[in-house]
Amino acid sequence: MAEGGPGQGDLLLGIGNPLRGDDGVAALLLEELAVELGGWTTPAAELNAVHQLTPELALAVAAARRVLFVDAWVSSSAGETSIERLAFIEPMALESVEPGWVDFGGHLLDPRQLLALAHRLYGWQGEASLLRVPAFAFPHGTGFSLPLREGLPQARDLLRRWLRGGMIGVPRALRHG
Repeated sequence: MAEGGPGQGDLLLGIGNPLRGDDGVAALLLEELAVELGGWTTPAAELNAVHQLTPELALAVAAARRVLFVDAWVSSSAGETSIERLAFIEPMALESVEPGWVDFGGHLLDPRQLLALAHRLYGWQGEASLLRVPAFAFPHGTGFSLPLREGLPQARDLLRRWLRGGMIGVPRALRHG
């Protein structure tokens, strides 16, 4: 990778614990995608399911042209079935990340902190997006809640569209948070 430039392929980072109910949705989505692509690492994309984001992942981010973080987010809107609440991708601007955000006091980083670290250490300036899948139940075990299972088709569709190079953002009216 050239200093200050993005890498060549895509990196998909699935965040969550597959043994805590809906929190494992990212691992499921990436596992399904790995089967479709013929492996976790291909010439075009690298898939990585992790329990949490750690500083060591900054090097993998730096080697990527685009990064997609896939994560469950706590939702209490089980009755709402609009597509904007089921899953969406939100662009992340590096310009809004302050270098001081990176705190090495703990092990957990959020996506923006990991991007800032990759930028600071390796000069990474690629694209990054966040696919958040609404999650409702986090018991011990590998089962998913009914509302999450009902939202999986939309999450799969957004994931595939992002991978094909389309839909790297969602119109402002559909964003949450």
